[in-house]
Amino acid sequence: METLILWALVLIFTGAFVAQVATRVRLIAAAPNTFSLERPGFRVGRFLIDVVLQRKTISERPLAGLAHALVFWGFVAFGGYTVTEFLKGLGIADLTATRGFLAYRIALTPFAVAVLAGIVYLLIRRAVVRPAGLGDKVSVESIAIGLFIATLMVTFLVGSRLDESSPAGLANWWVHMLVILAFLALIPASKHFHLVLSPITVFLKSPELGSVPNLDFEKEQVGLEVVKDLGSKTVLDAFTCVECGRCQVNCPAWGAGKELNPKTLILQTQHALLAGPRDATLGEIYTEKVLWQCTTCGACENQCPVGIEHLPLIIGARRGLVSNGDAPEYLGGVYNHLERRGNIWGLSYDQRERFVIAAGLATFDPAKHDVLVWLGCAGAFEADFQKSLRSLFEILTARHVRFGVLSKERCTGDPAKRTGNEYMFQELANANIADLKRAGPKRILTSCPHCVKTIGDDYRKFGYEVEVVHTSVYVEALTRSTEWSAKASAEREPRETVTFHDPCYLGRYAGKVDEPRNLLTRFGANIVEPERNRDNPYCCGAGGGLLFADKEEEPGSRISDVRFKQLQATGANTIVTACPFCSIMLKGAQASAQADTQFVDLMTYVKDRL
Repeated sequence: METLILWALVLIFTGAFVAQVATRVRLIAAAPNTFSLERPGFRVGRFLIDVVLQRKTISERPLAGLAHALVFWGFVAFGGYTVTEFLKGLGIADLTATRGFLAYRIALTPFAVAVLAGIVYLLIRRAVVRPAGLGDKVSVESIAIGLFIATLMVTFLVGSRLDESSPAGLANWWVHMLVILAFLALIPASKHFHLVLSPITVFLKSPELGSVPNLDFEKEQVGLEVVKDLGSKTVLDAFTCVECGRCQVNCPAWGAGKELNPKTLILQTQHALLAGPRDATLGEIYTEKVLWQCTTCGACENQCPVGIEHLPLIIGARRGLVSNGDAPEYLGGVYNHLERRGNIWGLSYDQRERFVIAAGLATFDPAKHDVLVWLGCAGAFEADFQKSLRSLFEILTARHVRFGVLSKERCTGDPAKRTGNEYMFQELANANIADLKRAGPKRILTSCPHCVKTIGDDYRKFGYEVEVVHTSVYVEALTRSTEWSAKASAEREPRETVTFHDPCYLGRYAGKVDEPRNLLTRFGANIVEPERNRDNPYCCGAGGGLLFADKEEEPGSRISDVRFKQLQATGANTIVTACPFCSIMLKGAQASAQADTQFVDLMTYVKDRL
């Protein structure tokens, strides 16, 4: 009789599980295929580190992360035990008396204790401590699931001391099995479905942070406009979200009091998918204001422990808006400048030519030059940043590096790409690629991290591959083994206290965090780190086209003001930057605060101390 009851319960609860999973699988299968398996070796390595070893889960929040990891490892460790007990209960096979199973059960005891400790800590954190990232309300569902997991561990530990044939042992066994079946029915409709999906999502996540595929205009692709346009990876992401809030608390827009919340975007996507209408417009799901508050800094993706990619969704939705003429008014001027003048400022190329002549720059010739220096929009037209480039030229000349520039440059297209004007981006990219192929450089050197990302990653999708190096990386290697470093270090005592602002596209996207610091230390600096630094910096607020926005019209504080206060809090009177747009934004924040803080670009800092 007990076997028949268990069979009936298994069929009912498994049916509920399968029905819910089938709905989600159908939605993923119906979506345009955006899955990719490129670079399988990298994916396997990341899977082992981020799924098996739970690196991302533990790294930012060590205590909470370790508690989550213990629950995950326990979930995996108890898999064999659960299957064995069900095989016995269903009358299929009884392996519980074997020597191997008895040893396995003993080995599970420390796992059970660890999982119990971890889940109790997480329950207290969610119900009592309630960090901002977990939301304002206590999730009844999460509390219930947490209590289920605690009950499973308690019944396992108690069961090891009871005779299973006794009434107490039998009752304990049934409680354990019923909780597993209830868990099975509840999990697909809860955030705990990530236990099943996250290993898949992490493996399928792009190896490139902020990867946004090119649109194929011959197929009349215009971006994301309605629910059915959402790609298969985005749909999978929506069902994987664990609602941990790491994307939220690391988002600079949310931190500055704006409406954008990356976690909310993913959950809104999930609700829209399950609601049914596949022709519902994304404008009905997300507000346009929220979509345009993203700086594309990549913090959300970088911090997500389950492999969710937010930027393809945000930029894809921006593409849909731009294709319908719904871009913010301030971007209209930028697009016009890019179309007519080939740069974000809308300035005449005569100004670039005057700078090139005044700086004595030669046109790049692969037979004569080692590197091509890409000036970028800021270097070509922004007088303040041109001082940094002159410092770079002096460093290169002093080290006998032969360099040249293109006779004419266009914007790489980064502002167009990140704001959803894919057509404009591809026009600029194809023209630049043609010029670069004719010039034939083997290495491109640039002071703009956005140019590093666009030329190095985005242009590769058009088949153009070239080594693109940020000046901080190149100059650090250039001065590493010279007498300069020893002389500079000896002459800079006492050392000057500075703080370094990591650009998002250098620290987070390119992973270059040591080279700028090595240069500063080598040339006499004592570095004090700001609140957010290295590969998780706080954005300056310029990315994603927001350099051109009227920030005063937006809710909350200006992102640049928030970051400037963080840098000021270090107590350093000198702030070193390594990105033209970070320099513009933070100097604007300095002016607003009427502070006497000194800003200096990294190349100028090094040149002045050679």
